[in-house]
This record gives sequence, structure tokens and C-alpha cells, in this order.
Amino acid sequence: MAGGGTSGKGTGGGGGSLIEPMLPATGLSIWLRADRGIQQNDGHVQTWLDQSGNELNATATDTARPTYLADGFNGRPTLDFDGQREQFMRFAEGFGDFSNGVTGFIVAKPTTADCESMLEFSNGSEIDDIALGMFENKWAYEVATSYFQSTTPIDHQRFSLYTAVHRATVASELRINGSAKGTLVMPLPTLPSSGVRLYNFIGHTLYEGGCKYFTGQISEIILYTRTLTLVEVNGIEKYLDTHWALSEQELPAP
Repeated sequence: MAGGGTSGKGTGGGGGSLIEPMLPATGLSIWLRADRGIQQNDGHVQTWLDQSGNELNATATDTARPTYLADGFNGRPTLDFDGQREQFMRFAEGFGDFSNGVTGFIVAKPTTADCESMLEFSNGSEIDDIALGMFENKWAYEVATSYFQSTTPIDHQRFSLYTAVHRATVASELRINGSAKGTLVMPLPTLPSSGVRLYNFIGHTLYEGGCKYFTGQISEIILYTRTLTLVEVNGIEKYLDTHWALSEQELPAP
């Protein structure tokens, strides 16, 4: 299995099911789980340790740290971004080469969804940008000037499984809870002239025009620097659905 758990003082864990997946190793770039590798102080997350083995950890400054909720998601752990104190996390520079495609999975529940990114890599506003997020209350995926949205609005009451599969020569796909909700033929992300992307965030965007910090909760992020096969995508979606009991969610009482 790629990645592993961490433990110790200030580290969150537990709460999820005992499902331990065998994720495909080839192209696995980031694997962040709210039930593994959370380094927090007084309930605020300082570092989210990457479980992929690549040590692409996400960090937050003291004023931007999201809140760790050990049982915030149906008795399971999650990171809460309140959108008011500009909470977000960032990665070191990198994420330059996506010539083999992109596949991303995020388990999240947005509170607002006007123009926010859950995961974004760029060299500035509209420069070498890749964004997995939301636009106009629909799920969205954007690379440079190309983007597409889900055909259905975002569910703000329950957690959803967001999957973006970027293919090189046929239609890319946006999948929500295992079902295709949008497609578009679009070029792969280009390699920046510097070879890297400098501004790499969880819950933050450099897009202008009123785009905001992410508001809501995120429990897991998996990113591949290649296009996964449909069999691989289905396998990871099944793991995430089972691990976080997504299909068992009920609407909150009125």
C-alpha cells in the first residue's frame, strides 16, 4: 500500500472505517486523509501529512489554520474551513508535469459555492492554473482557459465525492458520487516555463472577480499525475464511498 499512518502528540486520527485501500502507486502524487497525519494544536491544523510517500505535506500559517473536527462528519474526522478567517493550506512549489493527465478525488461538503477552489495549482491568477472546485453553485474543473461544470447543483447538506478525470485526447470527465456529471475535450495542463507551479493551495484561489476562500469541510484528497483507467477510478471511488460511509448519509433534521 502507498503511504502509511502517523501518530503522536498533536496528531489526529481515528473515526473512519478500517478500510485500508491498495491505491495504484503509479502517478500517485498526494494522499491526504483527515483520519491520518493531522498535526494540530488546540484543534487547529498546522500540517496535513501526505500519505502517498512523496512527503508533499500541506501546511498552514498560524492565522490560516483550519479547524480539526474529530467527529465532525457523521462521527468521522474532517477539516473545517470557516471562510471568515481566510483559512487555507498550501504546498511547496512543484506540480509542474501533468503531461500524463490528471485524476483527482476529493471528499468534501461546501457551505458556499460561488467561485472557490478546493485544490488549486498555479503561478498566479489565470497563469498555469489547475483548479478542482466550484463555480456558480456547481462543481467545476478548470485548466488555463478551459473549464466545465457539473450538470447538477452542489448538495450543501451532505458530503459528496468529487472526481475529475483529465484525459489527453478524449473527453475529460467530472464525476460526482460515482456518476458522470459533465464532460469536455480539453488540452492537458502545460509545463510552466519554470518547470514548477509556485502557488499550490487547499481552500484558496488566486482567481479574481470575487472568488473567495473555500467554506466547508474536506475529509480526503487523492491526486494522480496521470489519467487513471475507469477500473482504477471505480476502485478508488468505491473505497472512498465505503470508508466515509457516503452512501449512508441522511439529510440533517430540519
